[in-house]
Amino acid sequence: MLIKILFTMAVIIVVIVFFRRKRGDAPISGVPAAGDDGAEDRSISPRALAYSLLGALAGISLLIFELNRRAQNRIVTIRVISDGATTRYQAQRKSIKGRRFVTLDGAQVILGESDRMELLDP
Repeated sequence: MLIKILFTMAVIIVVIVFFRRKRGDAPISGVPAAGDDGAEDRSISPRALAYSLLGALAGISLLIFELNRRAQNRIVTIRVISDGATTRYQAQRKSIKGRRFVTLDGAQVILGESDRMELLDP
């Protein structure tokens, strides 16, 4: 997660530096340079580009967060096979931690060494 944030900050800094250098090439005074017909520049302003990039990154982050939340709250069927006997439980995916899980009823199940667990997505 930290790498994603650092990468995003690096991209933003590169864009800012790029546009500041590009803007530095423009004439300092309000007088147009020789050969310039005085036409208005139709390029996107750096501030608008930065805000739209930040908005896009925030939107993508929210989308990824929501998809992850939905995946973790999905109800799965867990089939436990122990000495030939099969038992089925239902639990949220986020409540499964290794060989233990909490069912929808609130019961905590801890599997033994000889038990097998299979996740069945509906």
